[in-house]
Amino acid sequence: MENGNLLGSYFILFLFFKSASRSAKLTCFSRKERLVFDRTFWLYLIIIKFFCFFFSLFVELENGFIFVFFLTNSFRLVSLSDFGFL
Repeated sequence: MENGNLLGSYFILFLFFKSASRSAKLTCFSRKERLVFDRTFWLYLIIIKFFCFFFSLFVELENGFIFVFFLTNSFRLVSLSDFGFL
């Protein structure tokens, strides 16, 4: 019976947002002002995505460099004389 209550809740939320989207056309802002808000929102969204992408790229590169330095330092600790070559 829980699924029925959950689906009913989703349906009520759907109706609420559907009616809210219809009534969003009747706002105190003009179309030009809403366009400015919309463009500002999308600009902020693009900037945030840009910074998140480059921050995650920086973290991945940093992890890669740490791994490479770990491998090179671990190979430097082993000499050929340990294996009887020199």
